[in-house]
Amino acid sequence: MSAAALHPTHVPGRVLLHPVSVTALAVWLVNDHVFKALWPGHLIVGKLSDVASLIAFPLLALAAYEWLGFLLRRRWDGWPVLVVGCAATAFVMGTINVFPAAADFYETGLGAAQWPFQAVAAVANGHGLPNLRPVQLWMDATDLLTLPCVAVPLYLGWRARRALGGDGPHRYAPIP
Repeated sequence: MSAAALHPTHVPGRVLLHPVSVTALAVWLVNDHVFKALWPGHLIVGKLSDVASLIAFPLLALAAYEWLGFLLRRRWDGWPVLVVGCAATAFVMGTINVFPAAADFYETGLGAAQWPFQAVAAVANGHGLPNLRPVQLWMDATDLLTLPCVAVPLYLGWRARRALGGDGPHRYAPIP
């Protein structure tokens, strides 16, 4: 692998190292695994999780896309992935807080996504396979007030893209 492939501007997932990203991921993690247990249903705890997820989730999708490109030895433009990730995150956040059917689908889908990890942990601890448990979601239309936070990952992505020269010929170039 050449020195150009290891240059800091070509580090896949580098947007997750930005202080805003690190903060959002930390808040999301601590909030969902500590604060929600201490203060279930509390207004601030719910809004913290919403804001953190609106910032972190699109950035995680972008980082995954960049790592895929790195593993395939390609350097792709991640901007469309970030835009779609932001739109999808805002759409899901909006629908699960307004439409009961969307909330039910989300609860079951996220529970199913978590099940393999719960199953591995249960088997590793000598227990049988756990049942599929939907997650608990509190529908709250005021969560829609947090949707503008999805602009934060767009701004971070836009700044990073400008710093790299926008849509230059490197978009789909193989990594030497």
